[in-house]
Amino acid sequence: MLLLLKILLITALLIWILAIIPAYQYGQLGRSLQKIDKKLDAVEEDLPPLTVVIAAHNQAPALRRHLPVILNQDYARFEVIVIDMASTDETKDVLERLELQYAYLRHTHTPSSARDISVQRLALTLGFRAAAYDWVVMTRPDCEPISPHWLTRIGETIIHPKQGIQSPRLKQPDMVLGMARFDEQRSTWLDYKMGFYRLWYTMEGSRHVLNGHAAVRADDCNIAFRKSYFFEKGGFADAQGLKAGAAELLVNHTSTPSNTALLVLPSAMVVQDMINSGSLWAKRRVFYAETRRHQRHTFIYRCVQTWHQLMPWLVVFAMVLPLLVSLVLLFTHQESDVMVYLIVLAVVLTILLATYTITKISSLRATTRALGCRSYYLTLIPLELQLPLQNLLAHLARRFSSNKEFRKKFV
Repeated sequence: MLLLLKILLITALLIWILAIIPAYQYGQLGRSLQKIDKKLDAVEEDLPPLTVVIAAHNQAPALRRHLPVILNQDYARFEVIVIDMASTDETKDVLERLELQYAYLRHTHTPSSARDISVQRLALTLGFRAAAYDWVVMTRPDCEPISPHWLTRIGETIIHPKQGIQSPRLKQPDMVLGMARFDEQRSTWLDYKMGFYRLWYTMEGSRHVLNGHAAVRADDCNIAFRKSYFFEKGGFADAQGLKAGAAELLVNHTSTPSNTALLVLPSAMVVQDMINSGSLWAKRRVFYAETRRHQRHTFIYRCVQTWHQLMPWLVVFAMVLPLLVSLVLLFTHQESDVMVYLIVLAVVLTILLATYTITKISSLRATTRALGCRSYYLTLIPLELQLPLQNLLAHLARRFSSNKEFRKKFV
């Protein structure tokens, strides 16, 4: 009995050491943001002209609401191109009315006879071809910048990437990866899950790039990409028949440690409309499970990601359950030497759990406060525990789905 208690105590200490590292890393972005100058001294004339490309399908209300925010950005030289993917709603009318007000807004459409390439990839390719400038910013119809300085921050990062939070291996950027979050006006449990899921992967992806690796994934609501580099690398030639994941796989297949810049300033963030359906969110995760199969240079990223995802469950099995067992045994055992070990085990486990939980919550709070995102506090615990379960369900759903569901030509 005493040997078992000693083993439990040593195991708990080892798990705590491993678990406290990702718990502390939750605050990495927040601590980094506090150290950088959020007002770069870029001369307006030096900022590169930008083309914003948006692919839309039956999203007239979203365009009516969000597109004027993009069109009213405080930036000297930019244009906006919207590609209509065979919409049957009022998308065309909305765009034509806005074009009367904004001379730098243009729109085109995808041909209905397109073959061998998904509509989404074709639409974005048309946007790149139509762009008048060398830097193209990709976003979505249901998104809007949180600040009128969104494009300014992108331009500053292009010409002064080293003034932000960047990998030491970065030289000259061919892509700038920005951040996005959901609109946080609602506070349902589904909203908390979707928001945390997105924030967690943003932190993981950013940390991977900051550690000197190529980007594995990116948020397709906020990506700037060099047009010449896009065509040099063949555009969406890789996995061109997939319905989803166009911008994400473009970044994954072309990113290197020396050409990928991060943009994590709060004023450069994009806000996306919240998904109203849990089933739709689940479907998107299944589609990402398919996208994940086509990603490159993922070994280190997935090893670290798996470690971070499973660590909360290891804490449960190595610390929480032994603590509960020790408390139960305290009321049932009469041997004094065993009771002393049980008391020591219970006290040590309580201290370890408290420091682990406080470190994790305070670290995440530092990042969410710096980014202007929702704080999760104690809800972080169940959200972390269900994260690997959600991913497992998505991968199982993908495995038992037909390949035709994820391929060509549907939007």
